[in-house]
Parts: sequence; C-alpha cells; structure tokens
Amino acid sequence: MFDFGLSKKVGKDLENIKIDSLENPIRVELESLVISVQKGDLKAFGRIYDLLVVKVYKYIFFKVDQETAFDLTETVFLKVWENIGKYQLKDGSSFSSWVFRIAHNMVVDHHRFGKESLPLDIDIADHKQDNNPVHVVEQSLGKQSLKTALSKLKENYQEVLTLSFLNGLDNDEVAKAMGKSEGSLRVLKFRALQELKRVLLDMGIKY
Repeated sequence: MFDFGLSKKVGKDLENIKIDSLENPIRVELESLVISVQKGDLKAFGRIYDLLVVKVYKYIFFKVDQETAFDLTETVFLKVWENIGKYQLKDGSSFSSWVFRIAHNMVVDHHRFGKESLPLDIDIADHKQDNNPVHVVEQSLGKQSLKTALSKLKENYQEVLTLSFLNGLDNDEVAKAMGKSEGSLRVLKFRALQELKRVLLDMGIKY
C-alpha cells in the first residue's frame, strides 16, 4: 500500500545521522498522528514513518546484515500499518515503544526462522551525544566496529544499548519496549555498558 523508499531515506550517509531522543513534543505529535491514522488519514501515517524510520532501521541494523535490515524495517512498518487500529494510549505508554516492540519481535522471528545467527554510573539517563558512551564508540571506531562489539554481547545487552543510546529512547520507553521496570532497566543498562567496555578491551580498544 505504501512505497516507503527506505533506501532513499536512509541513504549511504547513515554515519552522519544525528542520534536524538524522542523528546516530548515528538511523542505528543506521534500520538496525535496515530489518532489521525485511526480516523483514516493516510498522510498522517507517512509522517509517522518519516519520524521513526531511521531509528527503527538503526535499531535493526546492529542485529542483522544491511540488506536484511532494509527488508525487516519495511516489514515492521507494514505490521505497524496493519495493527495501528488496535493501538491504544495508556498511562505511561508511548507509541514509539509499541513500534520498537514490533521491531524486536521481527528480529527475534528472523533469527528463529532465518539462517543468520548474531544476534559508568547506574543512574545514566542523559542520551545527548556528548554524554552518550555508545555514540562516542561509534564515532571513534566506526559503525562496523561497534556492530562487531555489540554482536559479542548477550541479546538483552544489545537491546538495551541500542534502544537507549543509538535510538535515544528515554528510560521509560525502553523499559516498556523491553517489558521491564525502570529500576531493573537501569541495572541492565549499567551491566551492559560494563560488558561492552570489557569486549572493547578484549578487542584491544580503549575509549
């Protein structure tokens, strides 16, 4: 139904894409757009796609090869389109968390049925680029080296680091996307960062 043109949107300059958080104005806009789509406004879905496509693609990219990442990202948005009528805003929930949950399930299904097998302080909450340890590694080493390092981590460590630092979701959004409490999420994030540091050291990399 939609010609997403994902490759054009993501392009060859993915390295230069800024990693920003889904700030409240965007979250509010997304919820408003969802209501419009549920009322039959197809253009509103195009805007949702524009707001989230690169974030979803980047989340998937660090878990599969590039071609598969393109395919799965398009499939995620098809799933979102097919199920958006069922989405209901609840207290403390967010549409982006719902979308990333779909993306997570798509990646899990891909690994389950496909041929491919990859995949600080405990109160860290600032995802701005200059305080983002994963972004610092990415900028210093390059996307492929970071992908290699992440692939050596447990799946839930990959998940929390990708959602928190590469996609810039807030703690509450990550917690809901992963089905965890915020308290357990903070512990998981801390352990994931420590393990990433260990992996990088094993690779002969200090940051």
